[in-house]
Amino acid sequence: MKITVCFKTLADYDRLSAKDWVWDERHFVDMSFVRRIFNCFDESALEMALKLSRPEETSADRAEITAFTVDDSPGDLFLKHLIAVGYDNAVRIQCDNGIDLRYNPLAISFLIAAYIKKEAQHIVILGMQGGDGDNRQTGPLVAERLGWPCIGDVTEVFRAGSPGCLRVTSRIDGATLVQTVKLPVVLIIGHSLESPCLRIPTLKQKLAAKKKKITVLTCEELGMDSDSLINNDKTLIDLQRPSVNRSCVFLEGKTAREQTQDLYDKYLKDRLKP
Repeated sequence: MKITVCFKTLADYDRLSAKDWVWDERHFVDMSFVRRIFNCFDESALEMALKLSRPEETSADRAEITAFTVDDSPGDLFLKHLIAVGYDNAVRIQCDNGIDLRYNPLAISFLIAAYIKKEAQHIVILGMQGGDGDNRQTGPLVAERLGWPCIGDVTEVFRAGSPGCLRVTSRIDGATLVQTVKLPVVLIIGHSLESPCLRIPTLKQKLAAKKKKITVLTCEELGMDSDSLINNDKTLIDLQRPSVNRSCVFLEGKTAREQTQDLYDKYLKDRLKP
């Protein structure tokens, strides 16, 4: 069984102040001074794949798992982290710096599908949404490109009793759906309580990961050229930062007891009435 998990890193926007939101003529905001983090849904997907690859710590029946991202060289730090926690392969697609893929899920899906076909993978796992556009389109577009079945808002994945099958739990229309599916399949991970975050590697694992190589591929090696990527989807023509108007009400009272009473009388009393 071969599993590929596609992830995206993004700037920690909470660390940006209002004055930092200034973009250039290409509509890029300078994020060079802001730390990068895993997208939360992708982080769940990465952890879920680790659990799926080896159902038990002592089990020898382990799947081959690959971490895949479309990023510049800063993405190597995250790929090394994933090797340290147990990923077998780390693959990064390096695109021309002149290509803007922030709001281009169709182009991203082309690159993912091209890699999956090249390496003959069986399972593709992605986060539900992530980063700039939050478009939720990449996963379904990958499935359409591959011609594979696709399950969205997945919360749990286990190996089924039959070989070549998975037992997948997902949410649909407010209900929980559990189904057994045959491979290949595309899984889109939603809010997972079982795998909310990625495990942390030990120092020994980090040192061992430094010796392993990251595979860096170009778009051309996947049979894609710059024109086919930038001319297949939306074109960004403008950016606007929405205004945030937050109001604040101070509680009256000199002590915590008086302030709590003020909070109850003015804001909670009516709500708590049967």
